[in-house]
Amino acid sequence: NDKHLSTTWERSLEMVADSRRLGFPFLAGSSLPVTWRLPSIDLPYGAPLAESVCVCYGGVDSYDFHGLETAQCMSERRAGGEVGIRSVHALRGEKLWNLLATTDREPTRRLVEAALCRSHNLPEVDGYPQDRITLDWARQVFPTAIGYLIEHRDGLRTTMILANIRDFNYAGLRRDNGQIISTQMYLPMPTQSATTADFFNPLVRHIENMMLENRAPYPVERTLLTSGMTAAAVESLHRGELLVETPEMEVRYTAPEASQFWRS
Repeated sequence: NDKHLSTTWERSLEMVADSRRLGFPFLAGSSLPVTWRLPSIDLPYGAPLAESVCVCYGGVDSYDFHGLETAQCMSERRAGGEVGIRSVHALRGEKLWNLLATTDREPTRRLVEAALCRSHNLPEVDGYPQDRITLDWARQVFPTAIGYLIEHRDGLRTTMILANIRDFNYAGLRRDNGQIISTQMYLPMPTQSATTADFFNPLVRHIENMMLENRAPYPVERTLLTSGMTAAAVESLHRGELLVETPEMEVRYTAPEASQFWRS
């Protein structure tokens, strides 16, 4: 199943329940978790994680889902595994930047800057960067950015920001030692000599393995949860950028220890 499972939480939940009832493996989601990474790293399995950030491009109810999968494929590797989400709050423009400027969001600001430092497509003037990457710089360059602020049930925070760049960049903050782990999920696009998008190749490999082994290589619960995040964020925007509580999204699962992304 490409992208999010459905447009509502209830339908998404029903799809996963049907796969279990009928006994077939269910693979779903984005190509972002399995494509190449620059640098080629993963979150150490079982690491204590305080916060995840993805800064990427796209629109609401479309590529926002890919940004959430980018963050979730890292977050799910944290100590204790995934336990579900408590709330989703979507904000646009000044409301987003004002919240990120608060004292409570200092770690988020550091992660946004770290994620942007992984981008290869930042805005430029006459071929050169405009300034060093800071939150103030980002606020000026991306005034209409949209952010999804997600609270997990164990205290983890996920922040996904849609901005005017052309890549997907992740940064995570370890709780134990304050280390920031950052990378770009690399998407080699079609060119004049290559008419297909190379980032589909890793996803197709996982589809083939599922058919051969009769099991999904990673849990469909990841995409069940990111589907719920997407739906709740759209609802938050629809309600005038109000916080949406998500008590129904108590999704618990453990990710496989083996990394699933492509290595050349």
